[in-house]
Amino acid sequence: MASVEVTPSRVAPRGPDPSRGVYFKLAFFSIALFVAPITAYYYAKDRFLGGDAVFAGGLAAVVANVVLFGYIVVACLEDDGTKAKAKAAEKKSE
Repeated sequence: MASVEVTPSRVAPRGPDPSRGVYFKLAFFSIALFVAPITAYYYAKDRFLGGDAVFAGGLAAVVANVVLFGYIVVACLEDDGTKAKAKAAEKKSE
């Protein structure tokens, strides 16, 4: 087999580094995904449900899914700058 020499022209360009905000969001949602369901479980079990662990566990599962859904929504709405670059290139070409 022939080996391909790795040169800068054959390697894909490196994308922009994510900003600090991305890391902070990931850390926040990671902590929330750990803390929120546990807190909801014990709070609901001790305060509202009179010790019923089944419904408290269900509530914890719902809370975990809400946090996960929130992370997905935030990730989808995050601006990566490609639209702004495309608009700038479009204006330049006009």
